[in-house]
This record gives sequence, structure tokens and C-alpha cells, in this order.
Amino acid sequence: MAGLSVFFMALTIAMYGLAWFDLADPVLGLIGLIFTLFFSLFFVIVWLLGRSQVRRIKRFLESDRSLVRWTYSSAEWKQIRESRWQEERGDWKIQFGCLTVLLALAGLLTGVLVGVEEGVLQAVGTGGVGLFIGGLVGGGIALVVAGSNYWSARLAHTQSEPGQIALGVDEIYANGNYFKGDGSSSIIQEAKIQRGNPTTLELQILFPPRPRLDREEQWSIVVPTQWVERVEEVLPILGNSDTD
Repeated sequence: MAGLSVFFMALTIAMYGLAWFDLADPVLGLIGLIFTLFFSLFFVIVWLLGRSQVRRIKRFLESDRSLVRWTYSSAEWKQIRESRWQEERGDWKIQFGCLTVLLALAGLLTGVLVGVEEGVLQAVGTGGVGLFIGGLVGGGIALVVAGSNYWSARLAHTQSEPGQIALGVDEIYANGNYFKGDGSSSIIQEAKIQRGNPTTLELQILFPPRPRLDREEQWSIVVPTQWVERVEEVLPILGNSDTD
């Protein structure tokens, strides 16, 4: 959200700059300003929700509600970071998908409507300009999203402090991710140990309805050898247990 806010702010300044020299319609600057305010507001809301989540995590970790809790060793944490780094490589790519196409088509249509009163040739010219601007904006958004994904993955990869795990009744903290169930719309549907190299705790979690996100998520938590037995003991409390 911060990246998109900065992107549209720069676009707004550029459009107003061009309008100052009569090279662009001031309406384009106004549109950019609206998008800047929208993403800035969204960023503030997400930031406030994040701070609230951090406070809940701290209260959980400082309480006695956790049944099992451990911190990975440096070697374990390095292996986990490398594995996660490889899994997230696909998120770094620039996705020129539906959004770019839709914005390009919207620009084309807007350009044609603006120029149609002046004739067919004018409509074709303004439509081409609109197509270019729409595609440019869509491509810029895709670039910002890909860059943000890469930056987030890079920060996680370079985090030297080992991650922590805390398992409680309907409450899980795992390497920065936190879940607190309510017994109805958000629950741990299933918890099981998957033996292998490494051994993992597989959690099937149900969340309340969320915009553009699945209600169900699969969490996989690496369990050090010395903690496997203890985790197996608390599985019936976490969810419908199963051991493979």
C-alpha cells in the first residue's frame, strides 16, 4: 500500500506538471490524487491493524496461555529461511495480468470517447494515448507489487534472529503469523504431525469471511526433534489430531 501510494503520488505530480505546460488534462492529475488518497488511507488502516495485531501477539507471548513454546536454533532457522526463500521466488515476478489489461482498455475507451467528437482520426489518436497511459499505469502497479513482494521476502530471508513458535488452545503464533480462534467462525479444523525431514506440524485453519482471501489456510510449522513428542501430546487440544 505504501508503494502504491508513492507511485500514484509521483504520477499525480507528473500529470499536474504536464498540465501546467498544457501538455495534459488537469483531470488526469485529479484522478491520480484520488488514487493517492485512497491507497494512503488504506495504508493507514492496514498499519493500525498491524499495530493492534502486534499488541495481541505480545500479550499472548507474555501470558501463560501457551502449551508448547520454542525458539529455533541458529542452524534450524537458517534452513527454514532458505526453504521459505526458495518457495517465494515466484512472487517476485512482475505479473502483467488482468489489471494491466483492464486499465489499458479503460484508457483506450476513455481516449476514444474524448476524441470522438473531433472525428475518427482524433478518436484513434486519443484512444492510442489512453491505451498507452492505461497500460503504463497498470504496468507500474504490477512493478510496485512485485517489488514489494521481493522486498518483504528479502527482509524475511535476512532476519537473523531465530523465529519463535507458541501453541495454545485455539491460539497459534508461528514466525510472525498469529491466529486466535473464536470457536465458531474461526477455528483450528485439524492439527497433525507430518513426519519427515523436517517433521512438521500441519494446521488446517478456518478464518471468518475475508475479502478476496480464502477462509481456509494451511499452516506448516517445522518441529524440532526434541519437541515432537510434546507437540503430539497437545494435538487433541489444538484440533482433530492425526499422526502420519
